[in-house]
Amino acid sequence: MTSDFDWNHYLPLYTKHYVIQHLYKCYSIEGFDHADDLATKKAASICAHIEHAERFYHQSAQSSVCIRPVLKFYGMTHLFKAAITMKDPFHPEKSNQLAHGVSSRKIKKRHYSFLEDTVKIQKHGLYTTFSEKLLHCTPLPITCTMQHLFNSLHDEYSTLHLLQAHYLILYNLSMLARYETEWWHTCMTYKETLDYPVIKSFLTDSAQQVPEEMKKFLLE
Repeated sequence: MTSDFDWNHYLPLYTKHYVIQHLYKCYSIEGFDHADDLATKKAASICAHIEHAERFYHQSAQSSVCIRPVLKFYGMTHLFKAAITMKDPFHPEKSNQLAHGVSSRKIKKRHYSFLEDTVKIQKHGLYTTFSEKLLHCTPLPITCTMQHLFNSLHDEYSTLHLLQAHYLILYNLSMLARYETEWWHTCMTYKETLDYPVIKSFLTDSAQQVPEEMKKFLLE
């Protein structure tokens, strides 16, 4: 399996000279003083985040599905951090902004169903930061089911942005891959549950949709 996304779109962000110019424009629009100095200081960080993101996504495409969610999740977070830095050169200003900003249930029910599982949005963390900085909305600390999140991906009137839904689903999948290894192995290897086709399809789509959507925040 390989990602259909063409990472050549991001090649300009590997070039420090281009990134400095791009950041200067971004910081000037945002009204930061000394935009030229800030752009020079943060350019290397942007380049590193983009390169890490691409490596995580490529590694995910070449890896077993058992660890794919973890790699995709961290690839996505690097894209988010790069985009946030383009908006705010001083991010993160508080340690709580470094958290994921979402939590999942630690103990799963005996007859576990992924689509019935939930995640809870936290008040602080990366989820809230990218929602505020990039999507201009402040998420409420609510609990969402996976079924609701999957439905939102196909509902043009959903209150959730595509990136928010992908982040929350990938977070939960990465937690399953890391901490619910017996269930995850059974699901991915033996395909014994109805969750398998839903998860497998989502992982394929996410590899294309997230980097494609992030072009709006990183290159325009």
